[in-house]
Amino acid sequence: MSNDLAQMAPMPVHGNTDDPLWRKLWSAYEPVITALRRIPLVTDVEISNGMFGITAELTDGSHLWIASVTELPLDPSELEGFLVRRAHQDNPTIDETVYDSTPDGEQSEHGNNVVTLIQAITAFVTERHLAPRLIDLVSVQIVGVTAKHKPITRLIQGPFDDRHAAVKEYGYATHELMESGWHCSHEQGGTDWPLTVWVRNDEVATVYLAHVGQITA
Repeated sequence: MSNDLAQMAPMPVHGNTDDPLWRKLWSAYEPVITALRRIPLVTDVEISNGMFGITAELTDGSHLWIASVTELPLDPSELEGFLVRRAHQDNPTIDETVYDSTPDGEQSEHGNNVVTLIQAITAFVTERHLAPRLIDLVSVQIVGVTAKHKPITRLIQGPFDDRHAAVKEYGYATHELMESGWHCSHEQGGTDWPLTVWVRNDEVATVYLAHVGQITA
């Protein structure tokens, strides 16, 4: 029982976000941009000297530049694959190809496939530790029904950014149920994702740890 609410990187803050051309490009490449923001990388559409591209900020101050054979076309249907390079505005020695699915590129067989593009970028930034670290948020929750068949849904404690703290609170919560006359009829998940089902008279309650989102470290 989890509620997966992965955090997305924030929107860029600058004066171009109201520009019709910027908004058109952002909308055209939204699948790529949204996937990058879920890594989560702060992502933007760059319009510079008539060149269009997508940038994604990395934690060491460098960035990814995502284009095609040349610039990104206004119409994604005119794409000739993706070319991703890592660069640094103040350090010209940082210049490397991350992914190239253009006709002459090493990954040319993938063409305009966004899935393989994002998989390659994710693997690259993960291996190099260039993306913000995400911390899971966990809460202790209870769901069930009363003897009169009314639903019970309640957050007991949380959210916690420490799994051990959440498991400890889960232990307190289940102990209180036992002290109140509840009987545990089912248990699973160990200490990773513990879940127990409790009964008392005609009432039933399930206590569990729920994944409720993420924050950046």
